[in-house]
Amino acid sequence: MIQFRLNEFKAIAKWLDKKLPGPLAFFLNGWLYGLETSYIAAKASAAVEKGIAPYIPPDPVVEPPSYHSEPSEVEGLDIIQLTHTYDD
Repeated sequence: MIQFRLNEFKAIAKWLDKKLPGPLAFFLNGWLYGLETSYIAAKASAAVEKGIAPYIPPDPVVEPPSYHSEPSEVEGLDIIQLTHTYDD
């Protein structure tokens, strides 16, 4: 027998058991249990995200690398240099 954790889902399952034939009620209770599990996971995730939001540092700004190209001794083969600037 499926044990629901939230009272709202327990009430829906009880109603399904009373109003629908056994196999259909069993199938829908299984689907309802999966829905309840997803609902609890989503609520917990949202609560954690809301709780840690003030403590998350802003994303660092990364400057794009500078590009330098000059001709080389070999025709059609340029010397290409990418440089990064790092700020501490």
